[in-house]
Amino acid sequence: DVINFTENTQLLITRSLSPAKVSSIKVNEDNNRADVYMQPDQVSLAIGKGGFNIKLAGLLTGYEIDVYRDMDDMVDAVAIEEFSDETGRLTFPDDFEDAASYYSDAIVIRRGEQSGLRIAPGPPYHNPSSANIPLNGAHDIKPGTIMVISSADCQQTGVFQMSGPTNTSNNATNIVHNTGRGGNPSPGNCTKDLGGNFSCSSGTSAGSTYPPGSSLMRMSSQGFYIGTSAVGNNIPALFRMALTLDAANQATALNTEELVQGVELMQISYGVDLVGDDGLADRYMDADNASMDWDAVVSVRINLRMRSIYGVYSENVVYGEFMGIADTDGTDRFMRQIIGTTIQLRNR
Repeated sequence: DVINFTENTQLLITRSLSPAKVSSIKVNEDNNRADVYMQPDQVSLAIGKGGFNIKLAGLLTGYEIDVYRDMDDMVDAVAIEEFSDETGRLTFPDDFEDAASYYSDAIVIRRGEQSGLRIAPGPPYHNPSSANIPLNGAHDIKPGTIMVISSADCQQTGVFQMSGPTNTSNNATNIVHNTGRGGNPSPGNCTKDLGGNFSCSSGTSAGSTYPPGSSLMRMSSQGFYIGTSAVGNNIPALFRMALTLDAANQATALNTEELVQGVELMQISYGVDLVGDDGLADRYMDADNASMDWDAVVSVRINLRMRSIYGVYSENVVYGEFMGIADTDGTDRFMRQIIGTTIQLRNR
């Protein structure tokens, strides 16, 4: 291959990766390394099939080149599951169904937490059959942790439980996703494959190989619901239940935390862009609305009804409906206040 030579190192590297478009470059002259950042849709173009393009660029420039997704305009991938409680709690996750209050909604948020870990340029490369993922640096992640892997172009994603190495010194440079169920780690992986749309009991998995530059992230899963405070006296409170790691047993665990007392109700609605595809919400709907188009959701509106811990009024105070819920006649004499916020969803 032939490129126009220049003594400007960044320009030379940019030319060597053409036609992929570079966002920025960080050059380390001491060890002849360059970190190249570009938009996700450009990364696979720069790397090429089997890493051919990036290897050629390294030979042309004399630099060891690592390509990364430009994260300036990106946020962690987030999945939201909302549970309405206008008719009961039977649809809530089993883990907090019995603890949740009637009438209040609940929400579970799952996402991959950016760690800066990526598959190394290689060799070695990711090998599904050996279930080994070589990384670009050391990490402190322990076996049993639920992980998310995403290809550099964001077109391929897998979820698995880390099975090794033991990483007692917090300096491992690889992650293993071997099989094994019913022991350590628990619940374990039913397959080494990290591709395909399947469950362990049905469907067909695919032994996908993830290319250099693919990101490794810890899986975060948190559920929020309204329950009764540990203080007692039927004081309502906002709770969070989070997925954690029992490192001693290499197993997943759940941790429940009381966040705020006096949160009586939580109602969540979703802004849907119905007209013009302009990214603006034209209507807010509940999750169970038959007309809901989840692909058109551009914002989330969260409303909380706060309540005093003890009755403060000397006479009955009647409150109107809260988001269609009429659950108080004012005889309890609590002070109540509604607060809310609207969150715009990015990268929709």
